[in-house]
Amino acid sequence: MVPGDERAWDVDDQFLLGPDVLAAPVYEAGARSRRVYLPSGARWLGPATGQVSQDGGTLDVDAPLERIPVLVREGADLAAVLR
Repeated sequence: MVPGDERAWDVDDQFLLGPDVLAAPVYEAGARSRRVYLPSGARWLGPATGQVSQDGGTLDVDAPLERIPVLVREGADLAAVLR
């Protein structure tokens, strides 16, 4: 996911779309939330919830049937549009 983030290399169930959009699909039947690894070096915004997450680490995010968990890197041009 992020070349300098050693832990990110072990994450295989979420992905970045370019440098600014992190998608974390739900693969577990019946799950309505999931744990997401946040790459270091940025804060991440949840456009659907308005939640701002700190740099790096993991976060539990809601995953209702109608929405795939997506986070946007704070400061990205796209972040203002999605808020």
